Amino acid sequence: MIEFSEEIKDYLVQDNIHGVRILIGQLIKDNEWKDIVNLLKTVTTSLYKKHLLKIQQMVLTIFNLSELVGIDCDIFEEMKSIPEPENIDHATDLLFDNLIQIAHTQFISGGSTLFFDIDKLSKTRSVIIIPDLIEARYRETIFIISEYDEMLPRLTKNWIEASRLWRCGYGLRLLKARNQGLMIHVKDYKEIRNRLAKELGLDLKKITQERNRFIS
Repeated sequence: MIEFSEEIKDYLVQDNIHGVRILIGQLIKDNEWKDIVNLLKTVTTSLYKKHLLKIQQMVLTIFNLSELVGIDCDIFEEMKSIPEPENIDHATDLLFDNLIQIAHTQFISGGSTLFFDIDKLSKTRSVIIIPDLIEARYRETIFIISEYDEMLPRLTKNWIEASRLWRCGYGLRLLKARNQGLMIHVKDYKEIRNRLAKELGLDLKKITQERNRFIS
């Protein structure tokens, strides 16, 4: 199998995903699936080193599932867990079923919603996870605003450490749009807070009540 690693690497460097798919389709006919997965892991890790998100994005792109890049899992272990596929499209279908279940669990358990693009999801069969994603982003935003609101009266300076906002889907988008950093001024936080509330149709006076609804 190792003899194919340079060929796959060349395809990836040239951004020739079609070439990779054809080669993998050929390999599936005569090789065990787990060996193909190990080959992909070796090649992508060699190319992208410790950039785990890039590795995951590239692997998912190969299987036409790039819209699921925000999935929180070891993508290679998930690939190994599927039955022996008949061809690359079959492999994609099997992997899709697994990843959709992971996404569902990820959202309802309070996991990350980062890197999921609703517009991209809406144009694929992954559209089925959008309701769960929207609900998860609403819930995480409620909790984060509530946490920061409780923190405000205890501040000794007019700056807030905004890592929690950066790690939520809606917060990331607004912080990037405003060119904010890890530390943001209270005034900026309140503007972002109001923007989030408007987008979510949230009455900020009832933030605690809304948070408690998710806790109970």
